Amino acid sequence: MELRDNRNQDDRDPFIGEDNVDTAPPPSPWSADEPDAQASSQTATVEEEQATACLPLQPRTLADTGLSKAFLMDLALKTIHYTGVPSVANMTQRMAVSPAIVQDLLTLLTEEHLCEVSSSSSMMAGNYRYRLTTAGTGRAREALDRSRYAGPAPVTIDQYIEVMERQRGERLQPSRQSIEDALSELVLASEVRDALARTLHSGRCALLYGPSGNGKTSVLEAFAHHLEGQVLVPFAIYAYGHIIRVFDSSIHIRAQERGKIGLPPVGSDEAEETDKSDERWAVVRRPAVIVGGEMGEESLELAYDPVSRFYQAPSHLKAQGGMLAVDDFGRQRIRPEDLLNRWLTPLERGWYSLTFHTGEKISIPFDVHLLFATNLKVELLLDQPFLRRILYKVELPNPGPAEFREILRRECEKRSITATDETLKYIVERLYANAADRPRASYARDLLDIVAESAKYDNAELVLTPESFDKAHRLFIPGRA
Repeated sequence: MELRDNRNQDDRDPFIGEDNVDTAPPPSPWSADEPDAQASSQTATVEEEQATACLPLQPRTLADTGLSKAFLMDLALKTIHYTGVPSVANMTQRMAVSPAIVQDLLTLLTEEHLCEVSSSSSMMAGNYRYRLTTAGTGRAREALDRSRYAGPAPVTIDQYIEVMERQRGERLQPSRQSIEDALSELVLASEVRDALARTLHSGRCALLYGPSGNGKTSVLEAFAHHLEGQVLVPFAIYAYGHIIRVFDSSIHIRAQERGKIGLPPVGSDEAEETDKSDERWAVVRRPAVIVGGEMGEESLELAYDPVSRFYQAPSHLKAQGGMLAVDDFGRQRIRPEDLLNRWLTPLERGWYSLTFHTGEKISIPFDVHLLFATNLKVELLLDQPFLRRILYKVELPNPGPAEFREILRRECEKRSITATDETLKYIVERLYANAADRPRASYARDLLDIVAESAKYDNAELVLTPESFDKAHRLFIPGRA
């Protein structure tokens, strides 16, 4: 999703990174990755609770960032290039470092005649605006040739490992209440509900299986929606001269209320006495990533963009500290055995290796709640050694008559479709008349879609009757004359 607005440059979001050195600075292509007032609907309002992760302190000096002076100077040049004539406050927001570090960088750039003061709205130095000189434009072009990344300053791989290790030790199992809230949205037999609740509470790798259309995807989505707590996610990681972009606004929902994540509110007396946190890290709701049949072997690796010249983190790196689910397991563009080999062993050991296109490797903590869902026959999908390594296995069978009736009733209520108890009883009896042809949970939704569309075609009142059901049933089930 891309968010655009007409705010002034000082208020724009910090992710930028497209090359256009010979024209006026373009708007940021990364604007969706830093929430703003107009994107508040994408930002979570967190519950009253302490943060589950300890925020690192803000670096005080250039050396404290762990990044080289040359790298930070290049990043500052690219930031100025994309923003035109930024102030110190603007660059502080975009680079996610302290004003003191930004001022040190601007001093270095000014001394080397790479930037100069353009204007000032007052006599205060903090209101000075800076622009690139001719030499600075050339240096910015060279920096962009190496990498077009111009977002928040990355954290080093050592800093990332330290925080992830500390965070892993603080991760809690899903609470019983959150699991019950998630499963309350679904109609399940009592024994299936109990098995799912125990499985999800364990936090262990699990496999959900059974015929398609019986709610496996719905279970994953409901559980993802009810994940509790917050974790730390860096905007980007720096290792061996490479940048890995991690923060993804489609996955990571920021927790912005400092008072509700264990930090004193901004502007309070307590905040003035407290060391500031490292803005290179975002506090987000516990992430949930669900991948499907589109997944291939390349999805397990760092994705290098030869145009932008930096990496995108794979989905399992973005899911750190949260849930990673594979829906339609067995239908990916990678063999199930290969996928499990790539994830199960690192999950058991707690570490995962990633390789850059230049050959260097890094090992990072691997901390996810790994779930699989499949409608294929388990015994044909995986052999016994793999099945033993997946401790929890839960079958979601076809619903019984009582469950299907409740599913149908809820679907009618959701769609404002009028249906009497006699009609619901008639439908259940019709569908369960043949013991060898038990309906799946999704039949209720699909049949009501046909009923609603037929009523619209006939310009008739939307009512579920035995007649409207029979007409939909003939259209839905092949060979039913």
